[in-house]
Amino acid sequence: MPKRMRNRLGPLVMVLLFWACSPTLPYRHYIDLSTPWEASAPLSFELPPLNGNFDMYIHLRNDNHYLFSNIFLIAQWYQNDTLVATDTLEYAMSAPDGSWLGKGFTEVKESKLYWKEGVALSDSLRYRVQITHALRAQGEVLGIEALPGILSVGLAVENSK
Repeated sequence: MPKRMRNRLGPLVMVLLFWACSPTLPYRHYIDLSTPWEASAPLSFELPPLNGNFDMYIHLRNDNHYLFSNIFLIAQWYQNDTLVATDTLEYAMSAPDGSWLGKGFTEVKESKLYWKEGVALSDSLRYRVQITHALRAQGEVLGIEALPGILSVGLAVENSK
């Protein structure tokens, strides 16, 4: 093989090896929001058939239009269309100095938020997760109906460590 061709194949082989060795997730899905997130419209995630113990994470992508340092979420867990759990979750979205938490190089940041650990799933059952926000301004009684700045919401199911 000519040296010139080997020089071109080297980086390609490295990328393919990295891709082949990267762990695959049993499930990860995002719902993109083109308008502010409506509290009255839960986001629904249907899990594929899975068997074993898994950890679950909620992923949020936000930009500078998000006006709060934290977020409250209501996560509902359904098994065969029966509600089995409802969790009210609070996550920090920014550091005390006001900088966004999460990863990203631009104004868009993605936060991976821990939700459940060691969940036993059976491929003979159907699972669905619904997520809504439950945010309100400080001192206000009514919640915020349309939440700007959240660009997408995701759910990830990973193998338990």
